[in-house]
Amino acid sequence: LEDVSQQGYAQIVALQEKQQVLSSLQVKLSLPKGKEAEVELKSNVRQILILEGEMEHLQRHMQDLGLRSITVYNENTELRMLIEEEEDNFSRVLAGYNTYRNKMEGHRTAVLQAESQTRAHRELVEKRALVRVLTERREELRADLENPEGNAVKQAQVRADEEPVRELILKEFESHTLIKKHIEIQNRRYNAIVKRLHCQLMKAQSGHRQLSDDIYHMEREIQDLKKRLEQ
Repeated sequence: LEDVSQQGYAQIVALQEKQQVLSSLQVKLSLPKGKEAEVELKSNVRQILILEGEMEHLQRHMQDLGLRSITVYNENTELRMLIEEEEDNFSRVLAGYNTYRNKMEGHRTAVLQAESQTRAHRELVEKRALVRVLTERREELRADLENPEGNAVKQAQVRADEEPVRELILKEFESHTLIKKHIEIQNRRYNAIVKRLHCQLMKAQSGHRQLSDDIYHMEREIQDLKKRLEQ
């Protein structure tokens, strides 16, 4: 653009010089001269007209180049702004992904804790088995006691043995009842925890897939914008 401007300026100076020559020749032509002066004057006029046409063309070309330069500058500015905006969005998405990952670590820890608390359920199973064994023993003693063929010593022994068994069964039954209530409460609590964690996990997985898609598209857009800016 600078070269074109210098060239246009040089031609303007040349045109001014030609115009001065034309004025001088017109003055001379007003005096009685020969054919030679008239021919030279016409030739100079043609050259001046040609220069004027070329200068107008150069001026239009200079205007087009100026407008094109402004357009290119605006496009580059817009592309830079888009790239900065996409980079900011990518940083926010990446920060959100890191937050999600930390949250999932917390959920995993909670699940492991819930699984460790299932020991109470195993203890309940063991207590139930003990109660079942004691109940069978009690029934055997009762049947022996009610047997008319049993002797008095045996029956007395049965009664002596039955009392501590009854007390033990009663204590085990009470313990079993308390443990059962505790397990029911813990099961409801754990079921609620597992259900909530499952919902959070599904939501987090969905968010993770969406974040991965957003990150992929943003990276593609940033690459495209950078390629366009380099062009």
